[in-house]
Amino acid sequence: MTEQKGSLVRQLYMPAVLCTALWGSAAPCIKAGYGLFGIQTGQSFSQLVFAGWRFALAGLLVLLVAKCKKHRIIPRREEWQPILWISLFQSMIQYTCYYIGLSMTTGLKGSVLSGTQTFFALIFAHLFLQNDKLNRQKSIGCLCGLAGVLVLGMGGLNGFNLSGDGLVLLSAVSSGAGALVSRMFTPGRDPMLLTGWQLFLGGLVLYGIGAAGGGRLGTVSLPGVLLLGYMVVLSAAAFTIWTALLGKFPIGKVSLFGFLIPVFGALFSAVVLAEDVFTLRNLAALALVSGGIAIANYVRTDKTGAGQAE
Repeated sequence: MTEQKGSLVRQLYMPAVLCTALWGSAAPCIKAGYGLFGIQTGQSFSQLVFAGWRFALAGLLVLLVAKCKKHRIIPRREEWQPILWISLFQSMIQYTCYYIGLSMTTGLKGSVLSGTQTFFALIFAHLFLQNDKLNRQKSIGCLCGLAGVLVLGMGGLNGFNLSGDGLVLLSAVSSGAGALVSRMFTPGRDPMLLTGWQLFLGGLVLYGIGAAGGGRLGTVSLPGVLLLGYMVVLSAAAFTIWTALLGKFPIGKVSLFGFLIPVFGALFSAVVLAEDVFTLRNLAALALVSGGIAIANYVRTDKTGAGQAE
């Protein structure tokens, strides 16, 4: 029992928490990047150019690391379809909506709405995968996590606007669909190969759309380049680890950790954007999210002493 829990901590819990911490830092970093690169609200094509640079470079970084680790980096013919499907949902649609929507909402609220991707991932898995259904324990954990997200979001979606919050929410739907697609295509394939190419192709598409519409980075400075470099590294690391986890564990086990994204997003929004996030409401949300993860991932011991996940 202790050995099984220790294995889960090393193989699932710690990598998943690391990914959510990295993604939680993304929303405030993106908003800070808009300021550093002179990108204004409403300059959608420039926002997509910014996104395109980030993800294309992240994809190249993943492929470079894969090459250094002696991985194959040229996809076989049958691997292009999975790469394109994953890239469509996890890079192209998701971040087109996210980058444009985030410019019209706060870093905290953007992180909160992004956390709902977990809910959509669990729903899609329940609907389309025979071996990844919602049971009572996972449902209770999911509802606790969702309640935490809603509490963190100022009592729900009060003040919801379609142009900003709606697009961020749509990006969460696309991310949930992307988790399903990754779960379907990743097993038996190299996650670094899939991640590198889906990020690179998605970045090229985002950049191409932005550049075709006249988008550009208004100001290039050392702080901006350093921030972009951090975002490239976080994307490369988080997507590679997350894709590998989805190939090894059920969506329900992995995606539930996505409820931590708004918690980390709140913390980073306080540090990077100086937003007021340390309130009783936010602490209550943290308790709900952490409790939801604990409930959904609790492994009880049966009478024979073997661990059994609910």
